[in-house]
Amino acid sequence: MRVPLLKPRPIRLSHYADDLAAHEASGVFSNFGPINTAFESRLLSDVFGGDGACLTACNATIALLLAVKEAVHFGGRRGRYALVPSFTFAATAHAAAWCGLTPILYDIEPETWLPSREAEQRLMERHGEDIAVILPYATYGNCLDLNWYAALAARTGVGVVIDAAASLGTRDAAGHGFGHGAPMSVVYSMHATKTFATSEGAVIYCADKQRIARLRQMANFGFDGARAAQMPGLNAKLAELPALQALRKLDEIDRVVERRAELYALYRARLQDFTFQRHTGTRAAHQFVPTLMPEEAGIPRATFVQRMKERGVDLGTYFSPHLAEQPYFKDIAVVDELPVTAAIAPRVVALPLYDTMEEAELRYVCEAAADCLR
Repeated sequence: MRVPLLKPRPIRLSHYADDLAAHEASGVFSNFGPINTAFESRLLSDVFGGDGACLTACNATIALLLAVKEAVHFGGRRGRYALVPSFTFAATAHAAAWCGLTPILYDIEPETWLPSREAEQRLMERHGEDIAVILPYATYGNCLDLNWYAALAARTGVGVVIDAAASLGTRDAAGHGFGHGAPMSVVYSMHATKTFATSEGAVIYCADKQRIARLRQMANFGFDGARAAQMPGLNAKLAELPALQALRKLDEIDRVVERRAELYALYRARLQDFTFQRHTGTRAAHQFVPTLMPEEAGIPRATFVQRMKERGVDLGTYFSPHLAEQPYFKDIAVVDELPVTAAIAPRVVALPLYDTMEEAELRYVCEAAADCLR
């Protein structure tokens, strides 16, 4: 049996001939067109209870860069550092670096794998005004405590941008879409490999409508009505075709997330020797199934991954190497103490998960894993 890690399943636009014809007839292909506007409006209503505002972007890396620039430029702190967990995807630190900031890579919590509060407090005390922004990552779609970051920002004036790349479809402890009510920018990916899959794209949500209005202007070169740049800007706009994919994805996202949650629960039940992430919300939009190999496995992870591949099962190792182990970030970043990251990263494996996965495929993966460990 062949079981890939992921099977991207964006909406097939070929099934929506009338929508495509209407789109072509409109003559509007980008620049916050009518499809994009409809998606932003419905997403705000369906996921965030109509509170605040949403802005789409061409991809999540550009959205992060935009949000970091806005937080620093309008936040009043001219520090040189950005706090970034080392256990995250490279885009988080790249966004800070492209904004001229030096990432300080810090540790995570041992059970939730979310950024370490102790490290954040300690580094804020140590570096003070030199820290311009914090970029906590909602690890694998797990829910961050947004009240913690709102209070930290209010107390210190530090900018906060939430990297929630895998979280569109996640619900917090109160059952709201993760990010609901956040006073800071929360950035979500709509890449083809995500649970909320389009071809490419991103969303920035914030409860502060004025912040989203600034970001919208920045996403269009910082132009005002006279097409004169009034603030930092770039071209971050989402085209109408991926916006149409996103609009139609909303029709099925709850069903997709619930099915993936069922498969995730089966993995947990069948792989009791593996360690799974402790979730802090009521629902996670699982992109794949991150887990830690048993400490007593007795074989290196590379051997386990190769044995699984020989049995037709593709695994990932997100996020290993973590950022502090990657050559570019070794050169440009400041690295804090990382005991939990150092313990977790070498054991992490990502197990297959996709919308069309059958339980027979999942059982095969679990049986192969047990056999490979033996």
